[in-house]
Amino acid sequence: MTVQRTLPNSTVPDDVILQAAEELAVRATLEAGRFITERFGGPMEVMQKADREGVDIVTDVDKASQKLIVEMIEERFPDHQILGEEDPPDEEPPAADFIWAIDPIDGTKNFVNGSTIHAVSVGLLHRGVSVAGAIWTPWPSEKGFAQVHARAGHGTWLDGERIELKASKNGGVPEAGRLAAVPGGLRSAFDVKRPLQGNLGELRMTGSTCYELMMAATGSMQYSLNGYSSVWDYAAGLIIVREAGGISLAPGPEGWSEMSGWSGLFTADVETSKRLRSWKGAVLSGEPEIARFVASNLAIRKPGLFKRAWKSVSGK
Repeated sequence: MTVQRTLPNSTVPDDVILQAAEELAVRATLEAGRFITERFGGPMEVMQKADREGVDIVTDVDKASQKLIVEMIEERFPDHQILGEEDPPDEEPPAADFIWAIDPIDGTKNFVNGSTIHAVSVGLLHRGVSVAGAIWTPWPSEKGFAQVHARAGHGTWLDGERIELKASKNGGVPEAGRLAAVPGGLRSAFDVKRPLQGNLGELRMTGSTCYELMMAATGSMQYSLNGYSSVWDYAAGLIIVREAGGISLAPGPEGWSEMSGWSGLFTADVETSKRLRSWKGAVLSGEPEIARFVASNLAIRKPGLFKRAWKSVSGK
């Protein structure tokens, strides 16, 4: 199957900029990955970001990891905006054409509890569209980690080798025994139609959106359906999946549509920055036939739940 990899609703920036951005994302995730590995399993300060105990936590390691990444970006691209999960500014600036979206540890609960299923993600948006990024995660290899990265028009790379998703063997029907990621609230948000019943694959919930997107881009998971995650969870993963030959789809009031970012309502103002920081949505990613088959057989139970998120993507 031929996959369209153009960036809709966006003029692709100069490749010199994108190459520098991809190289920086690779270096930043690698350095942050080394740092959090040194802290993994050791003492750390755990703080609450929500009223309910344990619901939304952050550690001093998250904050220090983000600081390390931000300093690297500011040194190389001082005129670019930064959207990080931790330590939001007191006042949002007007949205810049280039915005870096950072998740310094995606899967903080896993990290705190000694699970190696966590990731560092650094992605670059151009007027809301994902154009470059890298994801780092611990991995049981000689190096001790895996790193996947991409930029628009140049493919997806895993540990120095270009990767490409293989076409579906079953006309898009997920294969039994192959991993797939779904949220715990799948059936509360969607009706699973008959063709998909019993054909969802070997289901997993990992607790890290970035990790699952990396697995979907490499084919280790045949698709990933992520729940209400944020811009920094998806920014790198969208371009990484797309450049590997996959697609990402987002649910809206009238069904599913292809997603490349948040260009729908992008303007150079403070409101855009606020929308990007507060945005949460669901995204389905994977090999195109599989992703489209799954989406066509997941009927949205409550379209209103996705209306606000989809408006930020589509402008409709």
